[in-house]
Amino acid sequence: MDFSELTRISSVFTHSRILQVGVKLGVFDLIKKDGSSSLEISKALSTNPRATELLLNALVALRILRKKRDRFHNTNSSLKYLVKTSPEYFGGMITFEEALWNTWANLEKSIRSGKPARQTDMYQKTEVETERFIMAMHSLVNARGDARILSDMLDFSRAKTMIDIGSGPGTYAIKFLKRFPHLKITILDLPGTLKITKKVLKKEGVYGKIELLECNYNSGEIPKGFDIAFLSNIIHSENEEANQKLFRKVYRSLNPGGEIIIKDHILDPTLTSPAVGALFSIHMLLTTKGRDYSFRELKGWLIGAGFKKVRWIRLKPPLTSSLVIGRK
Repeated sequence: MDFSELTRISSVFTHSRILQVGVKLGVFDLIKKDGSSSLEISKALSTNPRATELLLNALVALRILRKKRDRFHNTNSSLKYLVKTSPEYFGGMITFEEALWNTWANLEKSIRSGKPARQTDMYQKTEVETERFIMAMHSLVNARGDARILSDMLDFSRAKTMIDIGSGPGTYAIKFLKRFPHLKITILDLPGTLKITKKVLKKEGVYGKIELLECNYNSGEIPKGFDIAFLSNIIHSENEEANQKLFRKVYRSLNPGGEIIIKDHILDPTLTSPAVGALFSIHMLLTTKGRDYSFRELKGWLIGAGFKKVRWIRLKPPLTSSLVIGRK
């Protein structure tokens, strides 16, 4: 690593903060098709004119906006990902990460104690927290295309029933149902989360076509009778013991020949690669009892639960995760 890369890593938090504040203020939604001046944006936001111009200039420097003469313009990327009316709006994830700014400020304390920097309640304390978290997940998956890619990649033509465990907004279930309309899908999640799931399903026109089941998968039992159990980005929130217990529950819930499909960051045996997973483990340290796990760990737990033919499928960019699949 050269010096310039080291300084980039040291200061990259400033880039994040500039972007987060721009999204939180709604800067990108205010910019007109023919551009807007900093004064126009400042008046619309009721912000300080000088400070607003500095923020807009910084967003140009980061290549998030363009500047022509004294007017600021959205780029193709900001129009696609940062304007709220876009179907690929990514701002939900950015505002969620902005809300965790103070949590990350306590990283040193968590490293010293080994304990999370916030309550590990999966953002169920208030409806505002819950919706911000759940819609962040929806925003991320829609912007990156995970659900679309998986619905094209996985063949559920022979499956009749699926349970989506810890589904959150139901983004994957919606895509799977539209791709395989014969599939009877059940979403299992916490009561507070399912209030948000209902809103998403109604917006997507599939409310009533997907069953919603209130359950804490750690303390409750998963119902039986499913051909597919889908678990996307939930095992990284749990510790080793909880995941082993969960896999045993999933095994009991599946029909003979059924499959468990896990989508998550899957690490190599060193637990350092891919880098996105190793770094995300720090986020999990701050907010949950979990971390990202290696394929070797998952394979051992799945075989211990009774699964056979456990395999690892690496997903191509822009996806940053993998699939681990086991058969009952």
